Amino acid sequence: MNSFGKTKRIATLALIGGSLLWSSASFAHCDSMDGPVIEDARTALKEQSVQPVLKWIDPTDEKNLTAAFNDTLEVRVASPQARKLADKYFFETLVRLHRITEGAPYTGLKPAGSASVAAKAADKALAEGKVDALAQKLGENVTNFVTKQFRETIEDANAESVPDGRQFVDNYVRYVHAIEEIHSIIANKHDEH
Repeated sequence: MNSFGKTKRIATLALIGGSLLWSSASFAHCDSMDGPVIEDARTALKEQSVQPVLKWIDPTDEKNLTAAFNDTLEVRVASPQARKLADKYFFETLVRLHRITEGAPYTGLKPAGSASVAAKAADKALAEGKVDALAQKLGENVTNFVTKQFRETIEDANAESVPDGRQFVDNYVRYVHAIEEIHSIIANKHDEH
């Protein structure tokens, strides 16, 4: 897939993702200061053991992360400011390596509370051990999204003027690509994060 195709696919997925759940402009999660990666990083620092965070990275990156972890432990005892900077260095290194594992770019640490509503709902379902409410909400939102896209497309299906015809094409492309992405995700054929 060329870079334009990937960009289009990611943009379509972002459009779908933002519309399917509870509409959130933010998709940060693993790079959020209150996300699960940083939670495990804090546990690792508290326990002085890198083990809690190794699951978040590729095994080939363990040596680099362990070195960063050991440097962090050594520096953070110097002063409160050193501790803060060393911890941030470790968090950034961990999240950067994790994002590489996901095939996603590292764009920096995000503030606490920046995780998308969808990610928070997914985490809540895992924490509670119950997915029924999430699945129902997601199903309702998929139905509403597909119905809206369909209606917008069919409204202009018999357009006779060029501007109306172009509106139909815009709606048609958005509708079909959304259906393809949803199907691809459900069929586990989606290759993007």
